[in-house]
Amino acid sequence: MTLLFSIIATALLFNIFKYFEKYKVNTLNAIVINYLIASVLSFIVPQSTPSVSYAFHQPWFFYTILLGFLFVTLFQLMAYASQKIDISTTTIANKITFIFPTAMGILFFNEAWNFLKILGFIVAIISIVLITEDKSKLPKSSGVLIILLLFFGGGVLESILNYSNQNWIEPNDTSLFFGYLFFFAFLFGVLMMIWKNILGHPLLSKKDFFWGTLLGIPNYLSMYFLLKSLDDYPSSSVFPIANMGVILCSTLLSVLLFKARISKKKAFALGCSILAIILISYFDIL
Repeated sequence: MTLLFSIIATALLFNIFKYFEKYKVNTLNAIVINYLIASVLSFIVPQSTPSVSYAFHQPWFFYTILLGFLFVTLFQLMAYASQKIDISTTTIANKITFIFPTAMGILFFNEAWNFLKILGFIVAIISIVLITEDKSKLPKSSGVLIILLLFFGGGVLESILNYSNQNWIEPNDTSLFFGYLFFFAFLFGVLMMIWKNILGHPLLSKKDFFWGTLLGIPNYLSMYFLLKSLDDYPSSSVFPIANMGVILCSTLLSVLLFKARISKKKAFALGCSILAIILISYFDIL
């Protein structure tokens, strides 16, 4: 169930971004508030929160700084792409990154692999190629660059998360880990806000605060439940299933919320996504 909760929460993120464009929300301002809310939730949800000194001496602490920078940077890019390209293409570019942590799990953590899992990876990649349609509001070269940045940046981010969870994060420290990660993302975001304000961009509005708060709740839940899933199942199954599940769920939500049209090619690709999830998870979860 934790994996399902993570999938639903992540799919909500992509679709909330679409409302930013509709209601003229300042993306950076809302993202910064989102990380403040997610950080606060990470610290108050557990029954007790260890001291700053405890966290500072944990081997994962430095990586929360690096991940915080990656989170706020990629989140902005993801929001921009969701608005200017389309939700399904952006979701796919961000979620095909399962290749990185999955390969890490098999190569470095001795996780099992089999013919069905390999076949599932191939089907997943096919579905991703099929579902990408050129409906970008950007020049083609800019769209390709954004997609590549999302792919490689997301791959590095998920690999660091997986490695941290496998080696350093104790089960009771999951929320604490994200508390500091989101806090550093918030700090980097504030620096970006100050810089943009110097350049003449608007200050934080009530509208930005509202949508940032709305974004922060599923953002916290998506990452918390993802790491909890990694405690129960191998990463070589969790990341592919989570990412393909998000593609399916976010596309369905975009149809329900924004009346997005599903072409025959995209419908076939979504069918491939379902097949890929079944193949990859057959021995580990089903």
